[in-house]
Amino acid sequence: MSMEQQDKEFIRNYGIIIGLLVVMIVIFLVVARIFGIDTEAYAEQRAEQIGEATKPVGEVRMEGEEAAAAPAAQVAATDPAAPAAEASPADVGKQVYSGLCFSCHGTGLPGIPQFGDKAAWADRIAAGTALLHEHALHGFTGKSGIMMPPKGGNPALSDDQVKAAVDYMVANSQ
Repeated sequence: MSMEQQDKEFIRNYGIIIGLLVVMIVIFLVVARIFGIDTEAYAEQRAEQIGEATKPVGEVRMEGEEAAAAPAAQVAATDPAAPAAEASPADVGKQVYSGLCFSCHGTGLPGIPQFGDKAAWADRIAAGTALLHEHALHGFTGKSGIMMPPKGGNPALSDDQVKAAVDYMVANSQ
């Protein structure tokens, strides 16, 4: 085999290998695009979840201002923090937690005991539920410096609803 033939064969083989690599890269990119995570959709979904979990629980109005009747009625009809009177205390606690308490105790905020975190709740539970009820009803600023507002920031909640939410979180964090 002459040197010229060897060169032609080498270039042909090299071209085939490069071609196959390009085809494989294109296949991998197509597969990754089809089965990969859509980061924009994930970011939008996460933003919606955070917005829902941290939405305001009330509004501030100056004396003499009138509230818009339709939004207030709509909020009252869909407010998970206002459970039906016939619900059991456990159901009331779950509803209040899901509608309000979750925004701090279920989102991983640092310095706040998270729902189900036994280690974070252990000292608090050991202090007694009466103290936990008092802190939830009247507000409390712990060692982290983050304030627990009275009634979680929703003064429309009854004392029994707040206590039921505390009991629900304690029961699921022991």
